[in-house]
Amino acid sequence: MDQEQLAELHARAEAQLGSIPGVVGVGYGLKEVGGLTTEARAFRVYVREKKPEAEVPAGEVLPREFEGVPVDVLVVREFEPLHCEDMTQHHPLIGGISVTNFRQGAANMYGSGTLGFFATLNGVAGPKNVVLVSNRHVLMANGASEGNAIYQPRYIEQAGAVVLDLSPESRRGVAEIHDAGVEGNHSFAYPGEAAQNYYVDASTALLNISVSSWCKSNCGVSYKDEIRQLDIGGNNRIEGVARVAQADLDAGDYAVFKVGRRTGKTVGRIVDIAAVLTTAERVIEIDPTQPDCDGINQFVAEGDSGSALMNAQNMLVGLVFGRGKGAEAHKGFASHIHPVMDRLKATPISTANPPVSPAGQIAKGRAATAAGEEDRSMQLRQRAQGSPGSAQLYAAFEAHREEAVGLVNYHRPVTVAWHKGKGPAWLAHFAENARRPEHQIPHEIDGVTRRDLVTRLADALDAAGSDGLRAAVSTYRGAVLAMIDGFDDLHELIGRIDENPAPA
Repeated sequence: MDQEQLAELHARAEAQLGSIPGVVGVGYGLKEVGGLTTEARAFRVYVREKKPEAEVPAGEVLPREFEGVPVDVLVVREFEPLHCEDMTQHHPLIGGISVTNFRQGAANMYGSGTLGFFATLNGVAGPKNVVLVSNRHVLMANGASEGNAIYQPRYIEQAGAVVLDLSPESRRGVAEIHDAGVEGNHSFAYPGEAAQNYYVDASTALLNISVSSWCKSNCGVSYKDEIRQLDIGGNNRIEGVARVAQADLDAGDYAVFKVGRRTGKTVGRIVDIAAVLTTAERVIEIDPTQPDCDGINQFVAEGDSGSALMNAQNMLVGLVFGRGKGAEAHKGFASHIHPVMDRLKATPISTANPPVSPAGQIAKGRAATAAGEEDRSMQLRQRAQGSPGSAQLYAAFEAHREEAVGLVNYHRPVTVAWHKGKGPAWLAHFAENARRPEHQIPHEIDGVTRRDLVTRLADALDAAGSDGLRAAVSTYRGAVLAMIDGFDDLHELIGRIDENPAPA
């Protein structure tokens, strides 16, 4: 059967079997025997209580098959919301890391969860149209409201336990709640099919993107449109969006992956595309096919809420929101992605829907003019990129600029070093000189020298940066300090570097 025929057959099964007293809903997936999933396809009929056939009235006994397809009777699924903690602050942001609103709930506990992926708001022009997507029960935890801040925190280990770092340095505000979303029923119709109730647990937060007027680049929160550790065929990116339908399961095992903050990357297969919760909405049910990073046979664990559900073609198919209870704790549950995005009125950022620069990314190759004069900064950039002496230094700067800007803006020790070193004032002079070479760069601002700024900033970045950033600081620190006091003009400096290139 093709997809249209299978969908029609499923609809007939729901109409007929769903009319039997005690039936909550009808899914389609893999038949279970003795609690184990088999390879056989079946209509999975969900009831609130499973009884021996002898105790069921004659008119309420479910058939063993429907139009040639086996019928499997199961109890409606219960799930536990997942929460997580992340040990690391990430610059730039990437899918699969932790987020929190830093609001306290019962027993002074903080809610937190996983950043699933990024999306653009439908009908909204950039650059302020990029949102992060996670579960509603994550972003809206403990009574949060639209407009409240979302943070990308760090966690620390204390007495053998991982706990949220409550220091100011951990409170890296990256977004504001944009759409509270929904945690429950959402009616959605796929083309050619009747509308159905789908379970959606999703919300969005608008990234704190700030685009500089002088360089047309993002100086706020930056992000990579990837999922860390995803590595499907060497690819960490989301290629597009796909639906998991009845026909997909008929074609064989449907492999899926997720990267959660707690268990990292796990592998599973979909066993039902319309598993039924106690409130009768449809969800995706997943069985693990490999142990997780701790050797446990589970697809998700506490710490994975909000993870993106991906298929073997790097297509986004769902949003993870919970796991099974009790003996079914190894199972994972996810919302279908199309109802999620329909409710959120957004489109996932992917290869098929790339972000519009400079929304969270550094703009490249963009010329500008100021006060009727030609902007020479573009020419300076091209010289720096093309000259033998400065190209390597410029490449290192470009490779780590996003992380450095994120630390300057959102990591307090680096922010303090930047401002004590008069960083904003120095940046203004450097930018003006890049545009107009006749504007000379001073050697001191309010008693702070260029060397003071470089030393302070290098020390702070070395303490807070990633391994790659710290390595770059170590490699180029001496060369930068050696030249920092010997010029008044960046354009002249490029020529000097070409004549006396710094050692690599």
